[in-house]
Amino acid sequence: MKRPAPVGMIVVVAVVAVIEFAATYASLDAAPMSPVEGWGLTRPTDWVSFALVALGCTALFVLRRFPATATIGSAVAYCAFILRDYEFGMSLPVMVAIYVVSARGHRATALIAALCSVAASLVWVADRAAPVVDPGVSTLIWVAFGTVLSVFFFAPFVVGEIARLRRTTKQPARSLQ
Repeated sequence: MKRPAPVGMIVVVAVVAVIEFAATYASLDAAPMSPVEGWGLTRPTDWVSFALVALGCTALFVLRRFPATATIGSAVAYCAFILRDYEFGMSLPVMVAIYVVSARGHRATALIAALCSVAASLVWVADRAAPVVDPGVSTLIWVAFGTVLSVFFFAPFVVGEIARLRRTTKQPARSLQ
């Protein structure tokens, strides 16, 4: 008999989906982000962006049973979203997946997902920052986005690892007899 998914995980997936779909929907009529002069424009939101958000969010529904598959699914959806040149977003599903698999001890899967997500994001930043002519502004873009992206994708890995280590240190030690 299958155990039902914990209510907490269902709530997390629902909240992530609502946030991501709302942000994507809000970008339909919004002007593209242009924080500095010369910032490269992004692709307008279309049905593919919604499909990628749906894929990234629904991958979380199988996170408990198939953690590696769900994490790779959400990371692939994120990378496809960002490499298709949409406005920056859709990072929550992969962040949640990285945390969960890291907390369960699947370090390699979590680290691969984090590295791929950061790499895809840096390609996105490079496309946006390429037209910026002021070298000081360009440096600031790289420092700011590099820091934010590192926190977005490596912090869930570290926090998940801390949670896992904390859980294992609370377990009673086995007798050597």
